[in-house]
This record gives sequence, C-alpha cells and structure tokens, in this order.
Amino acid sequence: MQTNNHEYGLKGELVAKDFIVHQGFSVIAQNFRYGRYGEIDIIGQKENLLVFFEIKARHTQSYGNPLYAITQKKKKSLRAVASYFLVQNPVYNNKEYTLRFDCIAILGQTIEWIKDIIR
Repeated sequence: MQTNNHEYGLKGELVAKDFIVHQGFSVIAQNFRYGRYGEIDIIGQKENLLVFFEIKARHTQSYGNPLYAITQKKKKSLRAVASYFLVQNPVYNNKEYTLRFDCIAILGQTIEWIKDIIR
C-alpha cells in the first residue's frame, strides 16, 4: 500500500530527525511556524552552530531531485521564519552562534545532506 505525499513527508521528517541527531545535533524545535510565512522543519544546534533544516522527501525522481523544490520563494520564507525564531529565542541571536540553512534530501532510501543552501 502506497502512502500519500503528506504521510511520506512526515516519515521523511522522522528519518531526517534521526539522521540529524546521529550527526551530533540537538533538535531544539520542529515544525516551527510563523503565521503565513511558513515553517522550518527542524532547527538543530551543535555547539555554537544553529542550523535551520529544510526536509524534502520523495519516493522517486519523477518530480526531480528533492533539492529542486527549494525555490527562491521558499528561501525567502525560510529567512523570514528564521528571523522570527531568533526574535522569539534571543539567546541564539548573538555573535556566539553561527547560523546556517541546510537541506536534508531523502530520495527513496538515500539521504543527502546539502549544507548552506542560502547565502
């Protein structure tokens, strides 16, 4: 039985969360929303590095590589939500922390970690 795209996306987020934790990150927020601007799937911290993770999961490449789903509009949304997170959590909004946007792309059983997707 094939799962629908939403269920597959939720499973992808669980796989990505396990992967991120296995890489030594603490997950400090998941599905962090900022009204109509959208959400950040996972926010992780490793020492003084704060990473905003976008998770993209696909069954196959029929619709292309998951990374191609991160458009300029999505990047603008990620920046807005990250800014809101920093306002809500000022402890991370200082020079002590390095901020980065990464993508975890899951295609079938393959996990690809693309670092620094927004410059």
